[in-house]
Amino acid sequence: MKSPLVLKSRQFKSLSVLKDLIPADSLIHSFLMYDGVLETYLASAGRYVVGHTNKYTIYEFWTCLAQNPTHLQSVIRHFDNMEEKNVFYLLQETLPNYGDPFVRSAIFFLLCKFSTSGRASSGAFDRESYNPLAIPRLSQLPFSRLMVQYNKSNDFIQSIEGLNVRCDYVVIPGESFSHDLLNHSGDDKLQYDETHVNHVALQKHLGTTERKTAILYHFTPYLLKFYKGHNLYFINKWGRLTDDKESAVEVIVANF
Repeated sequence: MKSPLVLKSRQFKSLSVLKDLIPADSLIHSFLMYDGVLETYLASAGRYVVGHTNKYTIYEFWTCLAQNPTHLQSVIRHFDNMEEKNVFYLLQETLPNYGDPFVRSAIFFLLCKFSTSGRASSGAFDRESYNPLAIPRLSQLPFSRLMVQYNKSNDFIQSIEGLNVRCDYVVIPGESFSHDLLNHSGDDKLQYDETHVNHVALQKHLGTTERKTAILYHFTPYLLKFYKGHNLYFINKWGRLTDDKESAVEVIVANF
């Protein structure tokens, strides 16, 4: 079963390799959940997943979907005839202002589907990127093995370190690594569905945590030095493990 959302920056090819690193029936806590692609993939593959997000808009969408997918589908169909880009851009700015959680969740879904980035708060309007066939998929997700949790802290690493429940593995989508991001602290400029990833803090956390942790990145040679001493699993464009760094498009950084 596939997620109905796809965040363009997280189109990972490494999920099959990640699945093979984590035994069936393990309890995984994933952080920075957004489109649910990673979480639904692992849950459908026989793992139990708790997806964490510190953005209420994301948590609310997944909660409404889990609680009453039929009603959410109905509300989405009511709004899905979006034809004007001006309406799209207005909704990007005003989404949190709507009073009903299912209306907010329906608009969130449609903004993601119409957006070139797959993100509700950003991306250009692309009418062709929306396919109504995504709506039936909303009722086919593996919620018997997947739950979503809201963390109030803006620091998702703090939320990881504060876990006091069973946790066999932690998984984090680091996405793209850049030195420009290392010391960025402009959290006040983030949108309602964005979370800052401090890669320096993430590296330090990986070096000290006792929990089995995996971070998914798009490959860049800078990662080799930055995460020296950790296990690096290189993935090629076909989604297979490779020893050839030159052909790597993604890398899983892990402490196991």
